[in-house]
Formats: sequence, structure tokens, C-alpha cells
Amino acid sequence: MKIDKSLFEKALDIIGIDSSKNVIKVTDKTLDFFKEIDLPDELIDFFKQFSCLKYIDFDGISFSRINDMRTDNLEEQNNELYKKKLLIIGSGMNGDPIVLNFETMNMGYVFHDQLWENEEIEDLDSIYIDLGLSIGEFYYKKMTEEEFPIDAYDAEEYVKK
Repeated sequence: MKIDKSLFEKALDIIGIDSSKNVIKVTDKTLDFFKEIDLPDELIDFFKQFSCLKYIDFDGISFSRINDMRTDNLEEQNNELYKKKLLIIGSGMNGDPIVLNFETMNMGYVFHDQLWENEEIEDLDSIYIDLGLSIGEFYYKKMTEEEFPIDAYDAEEYVKK
């Protein structure tokens, strides 16, 4: 499984966040949700280690509060995603969900306008841009690559390069 925790920690260092401070307990409701959707134990352990009081801002894109992930993913306009193995774990600059494919462990973006305007997602690939990056790579590259995508539109161009 590809998480690249050390790269995530480097990204946190760049923005001046000490990952050993401000860690809060992941609620039982959140843990139950993670287990219910069959998240890998290694990923749950990662989330426990980086469960903070507030979301983490990586220069315009976010990593959600772990205890908010359950409610974010269960919201009516979002709940088709986790059923298709995409877990919302953050937000792009324009509101596009940042998602983790918990089968492949790849990060990507979902076009929020298409997600929220369609009753049912027939073709997930039409609204999901898979960047082929681990969680660590995703947030580290955001902090080290000037042209790293900040939303699904940028991600679409990024993967063409």
C-alpha cells in the first residue's frame, strides 16, 4: 500500500506544522464509518496519526479534519463517491473534492459542479481525475511544484503532460 507518510510529514514541515502536536482522538463514529467502508488498517492508522483540531491548509488546498470525513462523505451530494471507493479527504481551491481511491491508494480530484448537479454518477471516470499519486506525494508536490493542480480542471491538464 502506497501512502508515503514521510512525504506527507515533509509537506507539513514546509507549512510549519508539527505533526506530533495537536493530534486529537478519532471518534468512534468516524472509525466505525472507516471500517464499514473497508478502509485498509494502514490508512486508518495514518488518519489517526494526522487527526488534527482543524483542517490543514496546504497553500490553498486542504486536508480535512479526520473527524469531518464521515459527515463530508455521507452528505447527500457526495455519498455516491465512497460507494465507488473514493473517499473525500480534502478540498481544492474552487471546492472540488480531493479524493483518495482506497482501492488503488491514488489521489485525485472530482469536478464538484458535475458531482452536485447529477442525481447519479453513471460514469465516474468522467468526473474523477486520477493523479496516480499517494497521499504523501500529492501534498508534498503541492508544496514543491509550482504548477501542481489546485482543482479538477488543473488536474485534467496536469495528467496530459
